[in-house]
Amino acid sequence: MELSEKTGILKIYTGETDKVHGRSLFEEIVFRARKEGLAGATVYKGIMSFGASHSIHTMKIFALSGDLPVIIEIIDNIDKLNDFIPVLQELMNLSKKGGMITMQENSVLRYAAGEKYR
Repeated sequence: MELSEKTGILKIYTGETDKVHGRSLFEEIVFRARKEGLAGATVYKGIMSFGASHSIHTMKIFALSGDLPVIIEIIDNIDKLNDFIPVLQELMNLSKKGGMITMQENSVLRYAAGEKYR
C-alpha cells in the first residue's frame, strides 16, 4: 500500500462465537484478508454490545448471552477493500449470524514493517 493512495478502513462487527468452516469467523476474515494481500487487519474484543436483534451481549453472570462483540478493522486502498467486500458478505452469510460491515475513507500517515519482519 502506498501512502499516496486513497485509503479506507473496513469495520466488521460480529460475535466472538460466530463460526465458519469450523473456525471463528473473525479468524477466517483475518486469514482471508491476509491471503488476498490486504495491508493489515486487527481484531478487537468488546465488553458489551447490542445490534439489529437488540439482544444484549455481555459476560455478566446473569446475562442471557456470553457472546462478546468483536470488531475487525481492515485497512488498505479503497479499490482493494471494495474487492474484498463480497468475500466478507459470503463469510458472514455462511456463519448464519448477524453482523454489520462499514467502510470509511481515511488517511494513512505511516505504513512500514519493523526490523523484526524485514
